[in-house]
Amino acid sequence: MSEYLSVFRSKLGEELVLEAYTKLLTHWIVPYEDLYLDTELGKTHIIISGQTDFPPLILIHAFYASAASWYQNVESFSRDYRVYAIDIIGDPNKSQPLKPIRQTSSYVDWFIEILNQLKIDRCDFVGNSVGAYHIANFALNEPDRVKSMTLIGPAATFIKIPKFYLNTFPGGITGWPFLVKHAVKWIENGSPLDPIFYNLFYLLLKYGKSANQVFPAVMTDKQLKQIQTPTLLIYGEKEVIYDYSLAIQKARQTLQKINVEIIPGANHITGASRPDLTNDVILKFLGSIS
Repeated sequence: MSEYLSVFRSKLGEELVLEAYTKLLTHWIVPYEDLYLDTELGKTHIIISGQTDFPPLILIHAFYASAASWYQNVESFSRDYRVYAIDIIGDPNKSQPLKPIRQTSSYVDWFIEILNQLKIDRCDFVGNSVGAYHIANFALNEPDRVKSMTLIGPAATFIKIPKFYLNTFPGGITGWPFLVKHAVKWIENGSPLDPIFYNLFYLLLKYGKSANQVFPAVMTDKQLKQIQTPTLLIYGEKEVIYDYSLAIQKARQTLQKINVEIIPGANHITGASRPDLTNDVILKFLGSIS
């Protein structure tokens, strides 16, 4: 019997998800390697691309999207960076948790372990949704390790996300197809995802079973004002998790070094729905602080 907690509802569901994950990686059009790191939380899966002597860039995905969701971004990023796309442990993906994860601080420690094992002292981070929240929290707690952070549609962080829970969690909790389809359609908001990614995202919601019991929180003004990390805040024009104009207002009032970009026609998973525009604004930002 495996020592790891299953993050899937069934063995068949796991097989279907991993098959779709593998298929999506056939569209990861630059060379890559799979790496598994042993951490206190369990075995962490990382997809790595780019030359070994390039500066490091870490990508953290959205809820139930997996590290494979960056497949349309990695070619642009890996021209100048050593790219590490990390499967959030506790989320359904290729990482394998040892236990339920209940403390936000556990993810701070997890990031530290990963950076130390990769021999990275300090680097740039890009995160989407819950990935963006974890990066902001890491920058608050370990500012010397974060050179810059790009936050794409950050879950909570600036304002609450009740609409997100209402529209996505019923499908994620039950796996019922009609609720899962509603969740994906709501996230798309008229900007359809690429069919090959849609398939993986749908299967992750249908068959995934999270061991992550840490939910993104709204950070206090005091916490946000402590963050001095250069920040790029990105929203898709079709963002639905909250009124992003209010989040932008809060970010500009609290973060000390903030740039904001709105991606036309993009939804919550901005890097998947409008990858070229998203890649361009991120690389321009990273170039401005290098």
